Amino acid sequence: MEKRTLYKEGTYKKGNLHTHTTWSDGMHTPAETAKHYRSKGYDFLALTDHWVYGIHPELNRDDFLVFPGTELDIELPGRKDHHLVGFGLPETNRIPEHYTFEEERRNGVLTTAERIIEYFGQRGNVTLYGHPYWSKIDSTDIKYLQGMIGMEIYNHGSEFFGNNGNSETCFDHFLFVRNKIFCFATDDAHNIGEHDLGGFIMVKTKEFTHRGILEAIKDGSFYASSGPLLHDFYVEDGVAHVTCEPCQHIYFQTPHRGDCLFSEEGDCLTEGSFTLNGDEEYVRVTIKNSRGQKAWTQPIWLWLF
Repeated sequence: MEKRTLYKEGTYKKGNLHTHTTWSDGMHTPAETAKHYRSKGYDFLALTDHWVYGIHPELNRDDFLVFPGTELDIELPGRKDHHLVGFGLPETNRIPEHYTFEEERRNGVLTTAERIIEYFGQRGNVTLYGHPYWSKIDSTDIKYLQGMIGMEIYNHGSEFFGNNGNSETCFDHFLFVRNKIFCFATDDAHNIGEHDLGGFIMVKTKEFTHRGILEAIKDGSFYASSGPLLHDFYVEDGVAHVTCEPCQHIYFQTPHRGDCLFSEEGDCLTEGSFTLNGDEEYVRVTIKNSRGQKAWTQPIWLWLF
């Protein structure tokens, strides 16, 4: 049987596609924020300030890339919110640097999630749905949204400061209705203090360019993490396999039944396998270390093969 995997040839690059600067308040400038991420081992970043589109070409380096981006939000009844992050390629993005969307806001153009997704797409950007748990959004409000590249399964800022940044259940609800999106982990940092960094994605690509990274993301050649590192995940001969750095739990998750591997001795598991029934629509893996940090693969959609 053919080996089914999402991962491309190449090497992993670490990045965060949802974070903020506070330069408007005279604190951290985009350059300072980018420098901080570089010093922490990140390879790429998107600076996604609220209602301000940032491109920041001067911050790109041979070993560090900044994606154009922004975050738009909508207040809803019941003290709920939609927060949608848009990011794109420097060469195809059609939103100007420092654009503040005043005309669109004045004319009520960006008043629904669907309109924002369409707006981003028409201007060369993809859309990431941010922190649904923090936003008090029920999965029934968003699980049928089309056109998004993914949603945040983990938002470190929300989780660390509010215990409401883990949206694993919401992500499963997208998958249950065959809405084929990817899961992301982000910082959503509004500062660059000791506890502000903690969510990231690892993208496997052989081309370290904006286009190479984004194409790999669109193909699902990445995973999300709040700390642990994954090495490989694939399905072969009806068995799902994963390899990773030492962890304590490995969870194989499907729409039906799954499996859990657990080490009584702590972080000792580095691989695991799970024999599929054959009727699963998808399988994905979550690993967790003894400190409670997790990493999440993208689902392998078995019904597409």
